[in-house]
Amino acid sequence: MIDVISGGRLILGLGLGFMLPRFWLGRRKSGRLNAFNKQLPDTITLIANALRAGSSFLQAIELVVRESRPPISTEFGRVIREVNLGLPFEQALKNMVRRVRSDDLELMATAISIQHTVGGNLAEILDSIAYTIRERVRIKGEIRTLTAQQRLSGYVVGFLPIGL
Repeated sequence: MIDVISGGRLILGLGLGFMLPRFWLGRRKSGRLNAFNKQLPDTITLIANALRAGSSFLQAIELVVRESRPPISTEFGRVIREVNLGLPFEQALKNMVRRVRSDDLELMATAISIQHTVGGNLAEILDSIAYTIRERVRIKGEIRTLTAQQRLSGYVVGFLPIGL
């Protein structure tokens, strides 16, 4: 009897030991990504304003590192460090996109790469990207607000059999 209880505790302990760190890491990862995505439109606007003021793109990114909070400052600091170590700027941006895995950041990096190849006014491009990101976030918020009652009804109906 004691061996069965010990075996059950062992299995429970292994299950918790396997799942709990994954759950915790997933929550931390999604929290960091959400914080990054919330800061990104303001960061893009800051870069565009620095470019309008006459700074180079690397100087604008250094301004972001100095003026922003983590996780934005951390990731852009890594880009500056990689460029200072000799990596091409576009490759450093690609590395940041690969690390962060944000769709908005990928949009920004793609636009910067295309602008670097083709030319054009990068400040205007970044302003339009920041506007697009802000509008998308606003629309997502509206959708979430409009569907809140239906989602709550779904949860109640879903948990009703369990509660009964």
